[in-house]
Amino acid sequence: MDTQSPIWTFLPGLHGTPELFGGVKQALPNTIESEFVELPTKGSQRYTTLSTWLDEHLPRGVERVLIAESFSGPIALRLAALRPDEVCGVVLVASFCDAPINPGIALLPLRPLFMVKPPKAALRHFLIGDDAEDAEVADLSNVIQTIPSRTLANRVRAVLELQEQDNPTLADVPMMILQAQSDNLVPWDAQQRLEACYPEARVHWIEAPHLAMQRYPEKCVQMIQSFVENLPVKQILVGASSKADPTE
Repeated sequence: MDTQSPIWTFLPGLHGTPELFGGVKQALPNTIESEFVELPTKGSQRYTTLSTWLDEHLPRGVERVLIAESFSGPIALRLAALRPDEVCGVVLVASFCDAPINPGIALLPLRPLFMVKPPKAALRHFLIGDDAEDAEVADLSNVIQTIPSRTLANRVRAVLELQEQDNPTLADVPMMILQAQSDNLVPWDAQQRLEACYPEARVHWIEAPHLAMQRYPEKCVQMIQSFVENLPVKQILVGASSKADPTE
């Protein structure tokens, strides 16, 4: 872009915190302004509620690219619809547009599943990769255990309730879909449905597990930067900032 570059706004996965974006922060060039959102742990975790919350709390009057990981993909899509004059692009990383697994699981008591320490083998297989370092697995486990089990269960229910027709069309918003080739959490058919839902999106695949930005932050940042550099410039009407800022 030949004028002031947009802010990169990172939205986290199911854990809802910026704690796992350490590698991304280190990989970001000094010329890029960034912010990292932390989702609320109290109250409803439905997508409409979280999107409204973010719209109310994220500073206004600046051009930004929304970079959403996994769970936050639908939040980014809804925020882009709420702020068409500010959001100049959306990047979805290992995300989805509808329930990626059987919605019937929502009928089960989910909270007890998050009240125990997650097995390392499960974290490796479904999230961070079988070849992840022990320290990476430990960091992931520690972050997950800091989030209330009720919050995690409610977020999973929000995912299971998600339907494709609930997503905005965003025909005028440039989009990049970054798919994880070795994603054992979001299955192939869910990845295909996301691409079909947004056929104009630029699609890239990276050989990575579900937590692609955690395992390969430099490569992900490079791909996002290439996308951002080719975005059209928006004319922003500067308004008042919000009272609270959910970012670091």
